[in-house]
Amino acid sequence: MSIEMKKEHLIQYGLKVFEEIGADEICSICIRSGNSCCHGCEFLKDKEGCQKRNTSCTAWLCGLQKHYFKDIGLLDDWEKFWTEIPGKLHRGDVTPECVKVNTFLKVKHLNKNSGKLMADTFKTFVKDGGNLEKLERNLQHDFVMGKL
Repeated sequence: MSIEMKKEHLIQYGLKVFEEIGADEICSICIRSGNSCCHGCEFLKDKEGCQKRNTSCTAWLCGLQKHYFKDIGLLDDWEKFWTEIPGKLHRGDVTPECVKVNTFLKVKHLNKNSGKLMADTFKTFVKDGGNLEKLERNLQHDFVMGKL
């Protein structure tokens, strides 16, 4: 059974999942360090983050997020959920105003504090001189290579 959902509600759903599992904590570390995955996007406001989300950027996970989502067992379900949503382009969005959603993510069993702990690990990494952008690229590369 599928449910029809407005595009804006779908975006808000994705952001709510990020908040519920603590993934937004990881984004805040990147945004504050100036290494946001959205670097160069016209809607990114320096040190504040995104000012206008779309389905593409809501669905996409950077290497840090993929590492976290895999760690908590949500990566496969997240990717499957967003694969079913049409119209996602690189930093673009031609998703119809209403889409059919077949399943929702099960996140109630996940602890929001896990995201905070992962974010604290990344914060310490940066504080100790680590390059978060390089770490993200390496993790992203590992996930891409792992799929091949």
